[in-house]
Order: sequence, then structure tokens, then C-alpha cells
Amino acid sequence: MKRIIKISILSLALLVSPVFANNLFNVSIGKTQFQVKEAGVLVNGKLLKTEFSPYIKQGRTFVPIREITENLGADVKWNNKDKSIKISLNGDVINMKINSPNVSVNGKKVSLDNAQAPQLALYSSPRKETKTMVPLRFISETFGYEVDWNNDEVRAEISTDKSKSIVDSDDKENSKDSKKNKNSKSNKKTKSKNKSIDSKSIFDSNYFQSNQEKRETNKIKKEINDGNKDKVFDQADLEKSDEKAKRVIKNRIEVNGKLKIVIDPGHGGKDSGAIALDGETYEKTVNLLVAERLMDKLNANSEISPTITRTRDEYIQLLDRAGVSNNGDAHLFLSIHFNSADNSSAKGIEVLYASEKNVRIKDTVQKNFANCLQKALIKETGAVNRGIINRPAIIVLNKTKNVAALAELGFLSNPDELEKIKDPDYIDKLAQGLYNGIVDYMNTYVDK
Repeated sequence: MKRIIKISILSLALLVSPVFANNLFNVSIGKTQFQVKEAGVLVNGKLLKTEFSPYIKQGRTFVPIREITENLGADVKWNNKDKSIKISLNGDVINMKINSPNVSVNGKKVSLDNAQAPQLALYSSPRKETKTMVPLRFISETFGYEVDWNNDEVRAEISTDKSKSIVDSDDKENSKDSKKNKNSKSNKKTKSKNKSIDSKSIFDSNYFQSNQEKRETNKIKKEINDGNKDKVFDQADLEKSDEKAKRVIKNRIEVNGKLKIVIDPGHGGKDSGAIALDGETYEKTVNLLVAERLMDKLNANSEISPTITRTRDEYIQLLDRAGVSNNGDAHLFLSIHFNSADNSSAKGIEVLYASEKNVRIKDTVQKNFANCLQKALIKETGAVNRGIINRPAIIVLNKTKNVAALAELGFLSNPDELEKIKDPDYIDKLAQGLYNGIVDYMNTYVDK
């Protein structure tokens, strides 16, 4: 038997508990009890409330559907016989089944990470009741919402306004002097906190970092903590501006002439990066293969001027990679990587960025580029969509002054993905996806 639930366009993906999200509690899924962490959600700066709390499980945030039936908007059809859900909103349709990572979006098959599969969760508080839980990030981004993660407050922050300009004045509420982007539809005031670059996104559970990168990152952090901050920043031409000066965050970039982009194949030389299950495939090698294919495509575009940080098997320090971008006044920076995890079932593509809210040397919204890349990569490859993730602690992202992203193009630790990655045709698909994402960003967010 089917029942139709009317729910609001915002509330479908975005719910929050009336209690602040720092509590651990238990839910039962199937025959297993899990301890989960309560999560909060803001939509356009407004805290939304629901009787049953959203929660974080295995690094993914889940929200209950039924709690928002009082709001009107999208159509949700529940089929109790096969435990399936059909969600329709503005012409887009998502079909999902409980406990299945296989979903469809507008008739096209999409594979989620297993941790994102919809689930039935039995709550014991505020009363004993089973709720249908759906993955917040997947639902939100599929319907076009922008999602940021506030690790300090343990909550997702969603904006439905894709065209606003932000003024950040020393962590205080924005002044009345905010400048409006010429294509902006609104000029709302926005608060921004200057969080530490070490804050980690809860969504980032499988990011791989080589031992060499860890050593270099720790060295940079130590130099900053020991008072050698100027030395570190000078290496990458990153002098910090007056803290009290107002910072105008732009949604778009202006380009005179060609769009300049730096392509950075990660690792190299003594730093192999991740090593695949076969013991023969090194991340540094496939990073360069994708980068070379991408450079060929970029060089063929008369509107783009690309630069690559390495063309052979050599190690380049992280700050030097950022320096190539800063010293060359590049508009975009893209670092190419592959992932690895202890869990061999982990798979999919994700794009990392360092939000301008966390990194004060940036004056342009960062997630737009990540979004363009992620959407184009998934469309081209059909890979599992792991979404975009704010990772302000990554050196090549927080030390580049321009718009920057780091693409994790698949898991060398997953046998199925490894076979694809070893196929030259798939390498070309990855390069094509990156190219399409760059062109999409150029056409959407670049003024000439």
C-alpha cells in the first residue's frame, strides 16, 4: 500500500533537533543497536526543529522524513511492500530503497556509498518509534542545495541562495557597506567565524594522506606554532592582510584574457602516495596520467592557459605547489589524487575544498568550483558520488589564494575501482570529467 506525504522543499532534506547537537544516543537498525551522534541543521541561517533528532552514523548525516509532514512542498511516496521511497521535487525524481545503496535520479542509476543507504531507525526517545532516515548530503545536493559542515557546532549549514556576496569583518556581523556582486540576486548579511584550519569535516572519513605529506604538514604547523609564521607564509607568497580590514567574498571571478589554471598531480618521487592492492599501482603514477590527459584537453581550449606543477616522477613540497599558483597569479588550482582506505569496500569520487569561511586569504567562494568538478566527474564516470567536502587543513588548499580544489578520483584500495583505474579509457573519462567541470565553472562563475 502506498501513502503520499506532502513535505516542504526545504524540510525534505534539512531537519534539526530542538536540542543542541552534541549528544550521543542509541538507535536500532535491523537487529543491531548503534550509538550515533546528534546533528543539527541550519537552512539559510535558521535552525529547523523536529521531534526526532537527525544523527551522524559512519560519518554520514541522516534525517527523518516523516517529521516534516506539516510543511507542504515535495511529494514523497512510500511503498510499504518493498520499502521504497519516491521523492519528486521541481521535476527531479529520486527513487530509493531501504538498506540499498542503489538509487536512481531522473531514471539514471546512481550508486551511493554503503554508508549512505536509507535506513529504518528505531528511536527510544522521545518515544519508541521507527523512522525512515535518508542521507542529508545526497538529498540536499541532488535537489540543488549547497551544504557546508560546521564541525564546531556539529551541524550542516545549507544555503538555497546560490548568488550572494558576503562581507566578513573580523568575525563580526557584516557592515552596511557590503558590496553586491553584479550578478547577485540578494545582498543579505552573513555571519562568518574564523575557525582554525585544523577543523575537520565529519564527512571526511576516508581522506588518504601519505606519510610524507603528514610530515610536511606537521612541520608547517609546528613552524606556525613556534612563531615562524611569516617564514612559512613567505614561502608561498601568502602574507596575511590586516585582520581588521573588511573582506568581501565574491561569488564570481574576473578574468582579463585567458583563464589561468594550475594542475597539480599529487605526490611524486620519494612520495608514492597510496599503493594499490596489487602492489604495483602507485597513486603518484596515475595522478600524473590523469593530469597529462587533462593538460592535453586544456591546451586545446583557446580560452584557457594551463600550467602543471610536475611533468615527471619528482617530489615537490606542498608549499611550493601552492607557490606555483600564487606566484603565477592563477585563477584556479586543481590538485589530482586517488584515495585509499582500510575498508576495501570504500569507493567513489569526492572533491575537497577549503572554505573561504575558514581561510582568510581567500576572497572567492570555494565550493562552487568543487561542485562543478564533482557533478561533471559523476556524470562522465558513473562512479559513486561521495560529494564535496570542506577540508581547510589541507596545505595546497589553504595556502593557495585563488579558487582551489582537490579531486579524489577513486579508491586504489577497492578492487573494482582499481580495475577501472588501470584502464586507459577510464583515465581519459576522469580527465574529461575534470575538463568538463573546469569549463562549467568558467561558463558559470567567470566574468570576462
